[in-house]
Formats: sequence, structure tokens, C-alpha cells
Amino acid sequence: MMRHSEPSKRDVAKVVLAVSWLFVTVAVYFWAHKPFDQTIVSGLVRTFLNVTVWLVLVWIGTAVGLAFLANAVELPAEVQLALAAGLGLGIISIGVLLLGLIGLLSWWVAWGGILVLCGLLWRRMAAVVKVVRSVRLPRAEHGYQRCIVVFACASLLMTFVAALAPPTGWDTLVYHLTGPRLFVEAGRIVHPVDLPYLGFPQLMGMQYTLGLLLVGEGVAPLLHFGYGLLALVLVVGLARQVFGAGAAWLAGGVFLSVPTLLGLMARAYVDAALLFYATAAFGSFVLWKQALDGGSREHGRRWLLMIGLFCGLCGTVKYTAVGVCLAIGISLFLVSWRQGLGVLIRRLGFVALVAGLVMLPGLVENYLTTRNPFYPFVSSSGIYWDEWRSWWYDRAGTGLLATAPLRLITALLEASLLGVEGSASFGATIGPVVAPGLFLLFLVWSSMDAEERALLAHMLVFFAVNYVIWLVGLARTALLFQTRLLFPVFGVMSIMGGAAYDRLSRLNRPNLRVGWIAKVVLLLVLGLGLLSQFTEFVVLNPLVTVIGIESRSEYLTRRLGWYYVAIDEMNRDLSSDAKVLFLWEPRSYHCQVDCVPDALLDRWLHATYSYGYDASAIAEAWRLEGVTHVLVFETGLEGVLDAGFDPVSTDDLRVLDDLLTEHTTGVNTWDGHYILYELTQ
Repeated sequence: MMRHSEPSKRDVAKVVLAVSWLFVTVAVYFWAHKPFDQTIVSGLVRTFLNVTVWLVLVWIGTAVGLAFLANAVELPAEVQLALAAGLGLGIISIGVLLLGLIGLLSWWVAWGGILVLCGLLWRRMAAVVKVVRSVRLPRAEHGYQRCIVVFACASLLMTFVAALAPPTGWDTLVYHLTGPRLFVEAGRIVHPVDLPYLGFPQLMGMQYTLGLLLVGEGVAPLLHFGYGLLALVLVVGLARQVFGAGAAWLAGGVFLSVPTLLGLMARAYVDAALLFYATAAFGSFVLWKQALDGGSREHGRRWLLMIGLFCGLCGTVKYTAVGVCLAIGISLFLVSWRQGLGVLIRRLGFVALVAGLVMLPGLVENYLTTRNPFYPFVSSSGIYWDEWRSWWYDRAGTGLLATAPLRLITALLEASLLGVEGSASFGATIGPVVAPGLFLLFLVWSSMDAEERALLAHMLVFFAVNYVIWLVGLARTALLFQTRLLFPVFGVMSIMGGAAYDRLSRLNRPNLRVGWIAKVVLLLVLGLGLLSQFTEFVVLNPLVTVIGIESRSEYLTRRLGWYYVAIDEMNRDLSSDAKVLFLWEPRSYHCQVDCVPDALLDRWLHATYSYGYDASAIAEAWRLEGVTHVLVFETGLEGVLDAGFDPVSTDDLRVLDDLLTEHTTGVNTWDGHYILYELTQ
């Protein structure tokens, strides 16, 4: 056995010298050739904190939700996690709302609450980890399934990176983040400015408020992105449970084929959340019916509770969720009416009671802040509201029934094939797969077994009720000419579409493989959609700001243009006691001074209606409200005039010119797009 001698002092000195020399030379090199600067460090830290807080909130929410889904052993692990996460996040939102009502919206309460929840739920959080480990992702067995996996991974990765960038979505800057910012500044839920959207249900607003309190604005888009993922999991899981693995793969592909949905998932909006809760509510109905058919009364009662909870959470996301609750109520009636009036009343009453209790805190909050629990609807009373504004917000008589009634027949097909996001043509691009899949469903109806047809019938009821409500909106007013209002049923439509595409193989003939052709068409749509998304991703280029190469301010300037330049300069140049009234500009999120947005683009017309065509009276009224400056979005006004929908008359423009000429002085202009005036005393 060889013996190692002790190293001499000379050997030790050589080692120390060698190591020191390596460290010094490398340090000097990277001092001269810095691999990153402070901007990159701050960008990476910001991204890390946003993702971490988002994941922790989802983890806690899932732990809360699992308490309601205890012993749901019949569910696949991934479906159980999705339902638990959405349910728990909704419950946390209600908790934040209650804190906001008593004035406890502060960073220390938020962080303290998170730590307390972690302490109380540590066993449940450990159970979440155990359930996550039990998830078994489906393995692709066919070429088209592998293509769907590749598409899904690439598409969702780009969506995730886009969600990490600073928020720039239109509605995000109008109210989805503006409201939470105002709540955080006040330390409570308030309605301090004329922003009617603050009266909308606030489930997502409360989550965004919590994100702002914990770390900042970057958590909000991630929360919305997460709801999109949860909805996808539910769609695939429910399709597999009802129609089999083949339909599940195709249902996932149909769901991801909607370009606008992927775009919305990257923004701090509410549409993906409502889509999830609507799908969860219907999924709970399916699971309740299966438990009922299997003779399990205990599980049946639990899923009846889940139906009520998820219907209530739908109502706390958006008022338009009334269609979801009504459709599920009809399905409950169809299942229960033969079992007697007493059973029917108990079931419907129980679901309605649970849903009502979930929605009650939001209605109370609305009443306390606006004096109208359904603000700005139902009543013409309430803060900042009157009959004229009710008319303006409704614009009854401008819909398709008055302008082009025959288009009501083809509305869904038109929205699918001709709808373009950001345009007047339904305002969304939903692709040629989701809606046309309903027609294919009828072609394969006879190939379904009795149980499948029974569930499909309830899915069609779910779709039909919401579709009729959507059509009524289209018929009534041009302001509801939006496909996004139909998004809550896209989860169920994707399941039906997946079943239809899968069952088309039963129409195969020796020389014609219809099922194969349908899958090729679906893959072609997904491939072209991915190419389009990649092109938009390159133009958006969010990665440079996500990793900190581009600062937040530079990114917002690049994405928002003159709007952000104008707001940024106003923040720097105006005094802290300035109050800026906007005309034809509804976005005020980035304001650090007191800004009054023109949320409904009605500020000036309401002024001429209220004070007559008298510039002096309008100026005096604004002075009494504390207004010091007026920001006019000239490009926005030109767009309104070109569209010709809003009734801006020559008298309105004349009085505006009188007011700006006689009662203001110009302060700044931004390439003619925005002009800032100071109101003279």
C-alpha cells in the first residue's frame, strides 16, 4: 500500500499561486468584458420573483381546493389538481376582497397572510406535491399526436414568455390593472375615479391586487396564463373520461387552435379564467351525473356543491357568466324533473344558494362603493352614472337586427372564418376548427353510443343557451359585436370538436380515410397557426425585456408608442397636485399623477349633454372638480370620427375648439397624437 507524503510548503505555495492566478486573470477579463449589467440582473430578478410568487400562489390555492375535493379518487390526478387550483384561487380572491372591504390591503398583510396560509396548510401543500408526482402525462402513440405535442409545447412556451413581459394589453391598461393599482394606493377597495369597469366582478382583480402587493404587476399575466393551462387540462381530462384517449388528443388540439385565446392568455385579462370556471362548472355537472348514475349519493352531493361553487365563481369573474349558470340549471332540470318536484327544488335550490353565497361579497362591495350592486347595469343610479350614460353604454338599436338581420343566421360561421382580432369584425380570430366542428358532430351522431349521446346533448344545451344569449346581444347593439363573449363555452366546444374529429374515422371507406383527412386538416391549421404566432412573437420580441437586455421603460415605449411617451413625460413634468382629465383616451394605468380616464369615450359628449354647448360652463365644472390639465388624444378622436358610430356632431367639435382656445393654454404635444393643455383659472 502506497503512502502519500505530506505536501511541502513549496507545493502548497505553488497551488495557492496557481489558483490565485486563475481567479485574478478571469476576474480581470470579466471586469473588462462584463457578461451582464445591472439592467440584466434586475430583469432576471424581476422575472424570477414574478414566476416564484405565481407558482407559490397556485400551490397554496391548490392546497385550499384539495380540502373541498377530498377523496376525489375517481378523478385523474391532473384533473383533480386543475379543479383544486382554480377553486382555491377563487376562494383566495374572495378573502382578498373581504380584506379590501375593511381596509387591509397592504404589503405586510399580504405577505403575512401568505405565511399564515403556508403554516396552516403545510400538510395540504405536501399532499399537493404527492398528487403532482402521481400525474402521468399521456404518451403520444401516433404521428399526429406527436405533432400536437410539439405544437402545444412551442405555442405555450411562446405564450408563457410573452406573459413575462411588462403588460401592454388594452383592457389591462384601461381597468384590469388600473383598478388593482387604485386599490393598492388607497389600501382598500374604492371607486375613486369615473371608471365604470371597476363595478364589474372582481375575482381576477383581487388576484391581480394580491400580486401587486406581493411583488408587482408581473404576476397578473402569469395568473391569467395559468388559468388557460388549467382550462386545457380540464378539456383534455374530461374528453378522455367521456370519449376516450383519441378524442382527448384532438380536443386539446382544437382548444389550442384558437389564436386569440393564446394571445389573451399572455395578458392580464379575465377571459381565460371565465373559460376555466365555465368548463369546471360543466365538468362538475358531468361528474355529478356519473356519480348519480353509479348510485353514489355521497359523491353526488359533493359534485352538486362543486357545481354551485364553480357557477358562483363564474359570476365573480364576469356578468356574462349568467349564460353558464342558466345552461347548467337547465341540464339539472332535465336530469332531475322525473325524480319529483321535491328533488328538483332541493337540487336547484342548493346550487343556487351556494352560487349566490359565493357572489354575495362582490355584490356587497359594489353596493358599498357605487350604491348599485350590479353597477353599471340594471339601474341608472350610482356614482358617476345617469340615464344618458346608460343609453350610451347600451346603444340599443345598433345591432344586427336593425342593420343586417340575415347575418344573425351566419354569425358563428362568419366569426370563425372572417373574424380578426383588433378589428370591428367580431374582434377575435378563433380559427376554422372550433365552431365548424359542431357540424361534424351531427355527421357522426349516429355512431355514438347512448351514454355519449346523452352527455353530448347536455353539451349542446350548454352551447345553445350561451349562443342564444350571444346572438341576442349581437341583435341588440353593435357594442356586443365580440366573439370573446362566447369564449366561456369554448372548452365544452373543444370537447365536442375532439369527439367529432375522432369519430370521423367511423365514416372511413375502403378508398377514403375521412378520419385521416380530418386529422391532417387539424394539423395543418395548428401548423399555420404556430407560424403566425411565431411571426408575432418575433415582432413582439418579449425575450429581450424578460432577461433584462431591454429595460421596462424601453419595452413599453416600443410597444405603446406615443401613449407611453406622453404619460411618462407628464409623470416627470407635472406637479403632484395636478389632475389630468383625458379625452378619447381610456388608458390610465401608468399615470403617477391624478388622471381621469375617458373609459367609455363619452367624456366630452356627456359634458355637452350635461352643461349644454357652453364651453365656459364646462370649463368651470371641471375647475370645481379640481381638474388642472386636459390631455386630448387627437388620433383617438380622428378614429372615432372616421368610424362614424359615436354621434359626435359639429356643435360638439365647435364647443371643444372654443374650450381649448379660450380656457386652456397648450403645454406639450407629442407628434400631434396627444396634446396636453393647462386649464386656465
